[in-house]
Amino acid sequence: MVDEKRQPAAVKAAKPAAKTSKPAAAKADPGRRYRGVSEAARQAERRQRFIEAGLTVFGSRGYHSSTVRSICSEAGLTERYFYESFANSEDLLCVVYEHVNQRIRERILATLLDLPQDPAQIARAVLTAFLECMRDDPRMARMLFVEVLGVSDRVDALYRESVENFAGLLIRLSQPLLDARELPAPLRPEILGVAMLGSVIAAVSRWMLQGFHEPVEVMAANLHAVFVAVIRHLVSEAVAPGASASE
Repeated sequence: MVDEKRQPAAVKAAKPAAKTSKPAAAKADPGRRYRGVSEAARQAERRQRFIEAGLTVFGSRGYHSSTVRSICSEAGLTERYFYESFANSEDLLCVVYEHVNQRIRERILATLLDLPQDPAQIARAVLTAFLECMRDDPRMARMLFVEVLGVSDRVDALYRESVENFAGLLIRLSQPLLDARELPAPLRPEILGVAMLGSVIAAVSRWMLQGFHEPVEVMAANLHAVFVAVIRHLVSEAVAPGASASE
């Protein structure tokens, strides 16, 4: 049986092209219109359908148990259209993972718009928004905590980049509490941010595996307690710019 995840995109794409005498350039012309919709717009719509299908298939049966055929079936499109946008299923996995991260970022930013500039309230609201995302769409939780682990060097690098980005967000949200003070050596914000995010990943992964049994409010309260403890320690350790740690 052919491994659909590893079959070169060029092999797949060449099959439908051989069935028509039309120039390949004409088929891919983004300026062509069908019922008032451009080819570029139709291709973008098909690509989005594959992303949503990938989220459903990867997030339910798992990446390693899925095939391009199963994704096409979920999207209601043929393999020809899959290879129009993605080289293989790993390519789609990366796009779906980034799509999930973007949805979470948008949810967090929307939450921040309605909040007063109080760091404690911000931390609690961000945690609650994130937890609600995971509970309301378990596919996203599985994508974040299970399906992207150990796939390939490319996916591992994407995962590490996402961790660094969210850790940076946690540090930026905590910074107002430090009141422009500096952390003494050897404390480093980037390490602290990853450490705080690690507590979230471990707790939420466990929550997911237990079927989201605990209420969101309980999870948020416990994670918030970890954040508050870390931040209080940082505030006690931080010093004014130019001052020594012993002052």
